[in-house]
Amino acid sequence: MEQILIMGSGAVGGYYGAYLADSDGPEVAFIARGAQYDAMKKTGLRITGKEERTVDPLSVYKDPALMEMVPDLVILAVKSHHTEEAIEQLKPVISKDTCFLSLQNGMENYEILSKAFGSRNVIRGFCKIGTEVTSPGVIEYRGQGALYFGEENGVLSNRILQLQKICENAGLKAIIPEDIRKEAWKKFIWNCVFNMMTGISGVTTDYIFKEEEAYTIAWQIFYEIQAIAGAGGVRISDEEGEDIIDASESLGAFLTSTAQDRRKGKRLEYDTFCGYVVRKADHYELEASINRSLYAQYRMIDMSGC
Repeated sequence: MEQILIMGSGAVGGYYGAYLADSDGPEVAFIARGAQYDAMKKTGLRITGKEERTVDPLSVYKDPALMEMVPDLVILAVKSHHTEEAIEQLKPVISKDTCFLSLQNGMENYEILSKAFGSRNVIRGFCKIGTEVTSPGVIEYRGQGALYFGEENGVLSNRILQLQKICENAGLKAIIPEDIRKEAWKKFIWNCVFNMMTGISGVTTDYIFKEEEAYTIAWQIFYEIQAIAGAGGVRISDEEGEDIIDASESLGAFLTSTAQDRRKGKRLEYDTFCGYVVRKADHYELEASINRSLYAQYRMIDMSGC
């Protein structure tokens, strides 16, 4: 993996890409747009908050077609509603051996990428990090930061070990779980609880633990998704639910990415969370009344432009 492309250079892609670009490892290129592209082109990327780092210059482009490199690895960090557009942009610039690692939210992007590029070329992954683009070219880091990835069958393949080494050489924590699919479902549940509840209410995560009814709803969301995951062959215990929900109280007043987007008036990434749950519930003929309610409310927000 000598050439890496960061597809989407916002809070997540920009943060990890900055560390990879600042290492003595692979050549790294970025795809960005708008004011973020302009700032990265002019002054690079600056990490602030709990960590301080400036990386400049950067190889940054508005479109993959403008690059000269053929990436060995593409790290996708675009919002889920931009996945199909990203796939079409990438098709002309990749090779048959290009690998794809999605750090996007949700479960569906892995399926979409596997359909587009073949499952053998796609690595399932996710991250746990608190970041926000506070101004063009500036990413505030608020905590955590570990990357999780692995092969679907749990094998420690050469590419997985190589990617872990590249990340660690760049100062990034890279974890290879025994069961990446199960861990991805657990992260998905966290997002469905905390992103969806705070995005629709506009509050930070601590309020879920302050309001008894909200805390009850959080667990109802968990039980609905627990049943759907189980129907697909992934067992998630109630004890693991405690690790997902109750352990998050220690985050304090954490502002999720959906709540950030709501405050900024951006398009909300709800279809990949409660929308996906509703579709899977229909597929398995399971109940998902809380997620269905959230989905309907987000659709109304979307339609109204509020």
